Amino acid sequence: MSLSEKIDQLFETEFAFSSTSIQKDLYVNFKKLMTESPLPEDQRLMALLALSQSLKQPQLKHFAIQELKEKNIAPELIQEAQESAAIMGLLNTYYKFKSYLSDEAKELYLRAGLRMQSLMKPVTGKEVFEKLSLAISVVNGCPSCIASHERALIKLNVAADEIHDLARLAAVCKGLQSLKD
Repeated sequence: MSLSEKIDQLFETEFAFSSTSIQKDLYVNFKKLMTESPLPEDQRLMALLALSQSLKQPQLKHFAIQELKEKNIAPELIQEAQESAAIMGLLNTYYKFKSYLSDEAKELYLRAGLRMQSLMKPVTGKEVFEKLSLAISVVNGCPSCIASHERALIKLNVAADEIHDLARLAAVCKGLQSLKD
């Protein structure tokens, strides 16, 4: 069964897809981003896994894990993609806090003082981890983290259309979250 067919099945079974205008928009956007993006398919699936973990969407998480396993992606890569939601949740929360402070108050908190060793040598590699970090930062709404990861991806020569698709996938996954609540 093709990825496109699996997505059709996912929407029919997990989202009780009933073809309302809003559901159709979410479905079409999700399917297009998962099947036609310039991002490599394994990276799309890893981003979907990270986003679904961050957004607590078990149906998308299960789908992403199954697809990654079928593509023989190493278990440690799958685990890091899933766990990236946790470390980015920590960082997004802290740096969002700092973004709300006045310039004077920011001077009081110059060093985060939080352990971030996992960011130094990610199992997925720097580029993929930055992509996952950007996508998660988008759903967590941290302006400084979004800007930081977007700059890092540009420095790594990641194409703008790949960066844009990560942000769009994050937006669609956030929208899908509301269908399950």
